[in-house]
Amino acid sequence: MDGTSQAPPRPLETTIPIENSNQVAMLVTSTLAIAVTTLLVGLRFWAGTLVHRRLDASDLCIVAALVFNIGLHVDMYIMVLLGGFGFHGYDIVQRFGMDTLVLFLKGILAFPIIWNITICFSKLSVLFMYVTVIPVRRMIIACRVVGLFIVLWNTGGVLGALLLCRPISLNWDKSGAVEGSCGDNRLFYIWLGIINVIAEAVILLLPLPFLYNLQMKLFKKLVVIGLFSVGWLTCAVTIYRQATLPHLYFEDMTYTGVLATIFTGVEPAVALSLACVPFLRPLLKRAGLGGSQSDSQYASTTLRSNGPSAAGSRAFKELSDDSSEIQLRPMAGDTLKYEAEVAHGGHQPDQHQQQPPSAGHAGAIVVNRRWDVVSGVRPGSE
Repeated sequence: MDGTSQAPPRPLETTIPIENSNQVAMLVTSTLAIAVTTLLVGLRFWAGTLVHRRLDASDLCIVAALVFNIGLHVDMYIMVLLGGFGFHGYDIVQRFGMDTLVLFLKGILAFPIIWNITICFSKLSVLFMYVTVIPVRRMIIACRVVGLFIVLWNTGGVLGALLLCRPISLNWDKSGAVEGSCGDNRLFYIWLGIINVIAEAVILLLPLPFLYNLQMKLFKKLVVIGLFSVGWLTCAVTIYRQATLPHLYFEDMTYTGVLATIFTGVEPAVALSLACVPFLRPLLKRAGLGGSQSDSQYASTTLRSNGPSAAGSRAFKELSDDSSEIQLRPMAGDTLKYEAEVAHGGHQPDQHQQQPPSAGHAGAIVVNRRWDVVSGVRPGSE
């Protein structure tokens, strides 16, 4: 048998048509995932400009998450339009050629890598928001611990995707010419999803003890807790995605993996979108939907601070200001600083002389109290 008889059959079609519902579903989902997340991130920054909110680490992470989310769905486009995603594997080889299937297999290898990076930045954005909104010591420590776990877990997810098949070319070379082995793909994705659900639940539960201590009416407190709890929708998407994995047939991933891949792509888009929701209130007020000054005061706007506080166990007090950005820099420790000047012998302190706050208290609110002390006998006391 000569070498030409071993060559793969020439493809019958040079372009991949959009002819089944699987392809349409993936293309529509990816288009919405890019459009909605880009819109909400843009609205988040617009709302910030309305209240002159400065950019912070949460904003940088949400931008990074948006960039990788777009990359994730561009990968989906490539797999559908150039890799035959939505067709059976044998149909791809017969109709479009082996190179098309190889392109799909390379794209599906990149998918969990980009997914892990997107999820990592979206979760870190939420944790940085917690630290900014609830700057108490216990919350800061908890966010740092959870954030470290998120980084390590997602790094492990990236490495797991790269090392699941050794050598890495075994991911797309199914000819048998490459010697090596692959791990259990299904088990890898199942555990990746389980840990993701646990991490998401922990992140959502972190602020609840602090929000419970808010001193405000029950309805307002429920609204605040609701704002911080919208992320449970992400858990619902993840759990549904997990239910599709046991039925995944990796030998025909181009056809059986459609639903699981759709929800895998939707999950970070939902997480990214919901992370922007607490920042949109200034736009609602601008549109006349944000409530009146006496009816709507959210914790996300009344607990803003530029620095950490040692008051880990104090209950928060509601402020009467309804602006969307109230930023007070707490002073060192947990006590107010009082400065008193005492004049003797009729000497009056210089009323115009003001002592600037120390370097450690830059931007702090300093309360100055002055008394005039006059020595002598009070009339009528003799």
